[in-house]
Amino acid sequence: MMPMPVAIARETDLRAFVERHQRGLQRWLRALGCAADAAEEHCQDALLAALQHGIDARPVPVAASWLRTTARNLFWARLRQQRREPPVVAIEPLEVAWQAVRGDDDGGAAALAALRECLAAAEPRDRELVQARYADGAPRRAMAARFGVGEPAIKQALRRARARLLACVEHKLGGGR
Repeated sequence: MMPMPVAIARETDLRAFVERHQRGLQRWLRALGCAADAAEEHCQDALLAALQHGIDARPVPVAASWLRTTARNLFWARLRQQRREPPVVAIEPLEVAWQAVRGDDDGGAAALAALRECLAAAEPRDRELVQARYADGAPRRAMAARFGVGEPAIKQALRRARARLLACVEHKLGGGR
């Protein structure tokens, strides 16, 4: 078997690096409150910076951490440029939770698959609440009218549904209590 030319091997490695980190990095930015289009842009910028600095040659957890920090800083710099304050986020607890639930090896695919399974197995009311709030983007006021309860009841029902889903996902990922 003939060895692969260096340029082609490097291109394959770069493609694998981008595929490994891109989706997870976009999810990280979205978790920080970044809009979808801006998340895609900051993700691309962070990946390009990583390649320019040779981060692609580092172990996956090191590269993923570097990418998250770089993308977050790009996002916050854009907010400051627009004269908007970056969100006040306690990064350390978010980073710990991100690592526990998502990990760096699969770009969040296992957690997403677990969430889909948990949603499919959830109580119908929980599924309906999650669908209305997160998929349809319904405000709590509209949900309260739809379900015939007050806004505080919707807030509490969503909190409980999220807690049950989180417990289910953690259990499926092997981090169950």
